[in-house]
Amino acid sequence: MEKVIVLDLDLCCGCESCRAACMQSHHGEPRIRHGNIAGEANLPSACRHCEDPLCVASCPTEALVKDEETGVVVHRPFLCVGCQSCTFACPFGVIQQYLERHIATKCDYCQERDGGPRCVASCSSFALKYISVDELPKTPLNDRFISRSASWRRQ
Repeated sequence: MEKVIVLDLDLCCGCESCRAACMQSHHGEPRIRHGNIAGEANLPSACRHCEDPLCVASCPTEALVKDEETGVVVHRPFLCVGCQSCTFACPFGVIQQYLERHIATKCDYCQERDGGPRCVASCSSFALKYISVDELPKTPLNDRFISRSASWRRQ
């Protein structure tokens, strides 16, 4: 069954506990990124494991492959040559390259872990959810009042 990480914008407080958990489990290299949105919010974004991933199509060494059973795009680091084709091909900008190892890194939904991704488990505000694609239309997201950010005050 294909599952995805979903962010509820109403609940995210920008604490980056998801990034810290990801760094801890991947030896200091986080696989989840945070994007600053117009100076108002700092939101996490992980690989979306696209249905037809451009990163897989752009990889000349087949270091990225899509697992047809789970729908997860898997990175095989021993085949990666660090050409950055996948980094440039990703329309969401979530594949990054680290200078220490000169290879690309991306979210793998913590496949080795039974309880799902660590970022979801560590989210203190329960903004990240790991749900099946079938549950997606049934899950209410972003239906509460939205403020500019958790620390925004009227001047």
